[in-house]
Amino acid sequence: MSELLIARGRLFDPASGIDAPGDLLVRDGAIAAVGEVGTEGADEVIDASGLWVLPGLMDLHVHLREPGQEYKETIATGTRAAAAGGFTTVACEPNTTPPCDTPERLQRVQDIARRAALVRVLPKCAITVGQQGREAVDLAALRVAGAAAASDDGFAVQGGAVMRDAFARAKAAGIPLTVHVDGPHMVERDIGLAQEIGWPIHFSHVSLAEEAELIARARAHGLPVTGEVTPHHLALTADEAPDGDANYKMNPPLASAADRAALRSALAAGVLTVIASDHAPHSSEEKAREFDKAPAGVIGLETTLGVLWTFLVHAGRMAPDALVLAMTAGPAGVLRVDPPALREGAPADVVLFDPERAWVVDPETFQSKGRNCPFAGHSLRGRAVTTIRAGRIIMGDGTIADHL
Repeated sequence: MSELLIARGRLFDPASGIDAPGDLLVRDGAIAAVGEVGTEGADEVIDASGLWVLPGLMDLHVHLREPGQEYKETIATGTRAAAAGGFTTVACEPNTTPPCDTPERLQRVQDIARRAALVRVLPKCAITVGQQGREAVDLAALRVAGAAAASDDGFAVQGGAVMRDAFARAKAAGIPLTVHVDGPHMVERDIGLAQEIGWPIHFSHVSLAEEAELIARARAHGLPVTGEVTPHHLALTADEAPDGDANYKMNPPLASAADRAALRSALAAGVLTVIASDHAPHSSEEKAREFDKAPAGVIGLETTLGVLWTFLVHAGRMAPDALVLAMTAGPAGVLRVDPPALREGAPADVVLFDPERAWVVDPETFQSKGRNCPFAGHSLRGRAVTTIRAGRIIMGDGTIADHL
């Protein structure tokens, strides 16, 4: 048996009610002890003095691009970026080429992930065939094949009858639905379908105050509705984006300061329960086109934690526990999987975080192939310094290990 001891850190897991100095003992990929352990006998000891010891972070919404768009990102490079940012689990969107809409295509993503992924990859399948919005896929077969959720992200399912059918299929298959937000009218429609069919709905990248208010009302009435918000919508506004800079072009677009304030309030109040990066890499050549012709999307796996700690926690706008919950238990709840946790017997997915580490965002140093980052040049305070997946150190002070 191999043992790794994380000593003298601040153990912080709000879902488990833990916030105290202590040690974490890892044995053969699982957490063996939490508290005052002592350093004797461990094969390796990490001195976590001054660091926060968090459950490994989960990202519910990333685009890994493979197969078919490897010039933008691969599962290998995207999961290296995840490890650099403190994430140990990512759920990837199905808008590959071709879209992940059959068990065979899902299997291909799983096979690549088994060979190349540095962190756990939970692939989503499409909601409709070819993500065209005309016909729901065989969600039962895709769930059996291992789809973590269904999403047509990048596209909203416009047809109400098609979406009603998708809800019914999702309920029968027991698969979560995560949908692309396309304005308040679509949010209102899908909340109505969640109530009618009796199946949960999760809204990706909420960006407007009105959308957050609709979700708040639905949750107040006990409906199974959740929503996520991105770091860029929490930190930036449309007025702050330089004219013509496609690195600030995203879908949905940046909104007003009033919308940003409403999103922050909704997150702090537990109305929005998930923070997701919506990591969407594009090539530099694509982003260099005229603004109207450039693709929408920004990268985020390597900046999310630092951006949030800087703009929200250090700024006094949010408590650390709410932030960590939205990046661990929140996404796990949507996917109906066990959340990462600092408890005996849990998988040893852990991140050591330095809340005072100052750094300047330089996309040229990123693990991701993407450089389309709206935070380039920003000074941040707070950074993951060690990421541990299944008991193995996969990132240490910026250095990435080989795949598991």
